[in-house]
Amino acid sequence: MLRVVRATGALLLLFLLAGCVERRLWVRTDPPGARVRINGDEVGRAPLSWRFDHYGTVLVEAELAGHRPAQQAFELRTPWYQKPVADFFADVLWPGKIKDDHELALRLEPERPLTPAEIEAGIREVAAGAAKLRAEAEKE
Repeated sequence: MLRVVRATGALLLLFLLAGCVERRLWVRTDPPGARVRINGDEVGRAPLSWRFDHYGTVLVEAELAGHRPAQQAFELRTPWYQKPVADFFADVLWPGKIKDDHELALRLEPERPLTPAEIEAGIREVAAGAAKLRAEAEKE
């Protein structure tokens, strides 16, 4: 009977001390301080770390006043120890914590005022579109 209690206690202790996998995406922006959204949810200001549970592609967006927004689809690739069968050992039996860190750096370009030539080109483009719509409307 004492053997059973000891064996049960040892198994319980093994499961209590068993490790897990800590998954994080670290996001940095240049310049720092940009608001960051992942899959549409605001997660904070860069630099930051974001915990995730599932691998796959995430859409990371960053915005900062005076800069053009940046976005990137980022692939959170599954490491070998998180593939079926091996993941049981990494998540349940491994005696410690495994860190699975992914890093993404986004550069936000400063906004610049439009040049007179760009403004004129935009006006011509809008005028051409309006003329085309007018011509189509007259046909009807």
